[in-house]
Amino acid sequence: MDSQLQTNYGFTFNLNNGGVVFLPHTFRNDGIVFENKECLEELIRQDWFPINNPGNSLYDTEIERIKSIHMQIDFYRLHLNRVLKLDFEEINRDACQGYLKKIIGRTIRKLTTNTDLIGLIAVFGEVLRREIHGQWVIEKWYGIYNPHYKPRILDKDQRLIFIDDKILGQVKWKVSSADRIFEEEGGIIDMKLRSEHHECTILE
Repeated sequence: MDSQLQTNYGFTFNLNNGGVVFLPHTFRNDGIVFENKECLEELIRQDWFPINNPGNSLYDTEIERIKSIHMQIDFYRLHLNRVLKLDFEEINRDACQGYLKKIIGRTIRKLTTNTDLIGLIAVFGEVLRREIHGQWVIEKWYGIYNPHYKPRILDKDQRLIFIDDKILGQVKWKVSSADRIFEEEGGIIDMKLRSEHHECTILE
């Protein structure tokens, strides 16, 4: 290799004709052949390659709404109401409990979608944010090719609460207690420390 990117850790190889080959660090996914080094450098500046991350990660399929999750709460409330056949007009702990119980039931039947899961994260996160007077934060991660973002809640002590991990853990283990998500400690780290490894952006 001639270089390794510090973002997605992909490798580049310079060709004799001036072209450049990019290969993902896995060596098992598709590579990209660039006409020249300038073309590669432009896409690195844009921080986006013309190829999707493989798989079906909820962080990739819901990326645009996650990037503005603080403005998507009503979208997700309405989505969950429609899919789960509920009629909550506002989000609160009771709504969260109702959504969580129904999502777990759908997960057992293998009906849950990525939009459902991010919706659950959004409504729980917003209720928690209001209760602790916190802020939404998105934390930048990289897939095989491109970045995606993980939604967090920032508390008054400038600590990140990994609301997505809490929700996904509950759903995975089929635990339907909303109070457990709100009241359990854990999944918290200082944002300044976290920012040394992952770019964190506070959403206004």
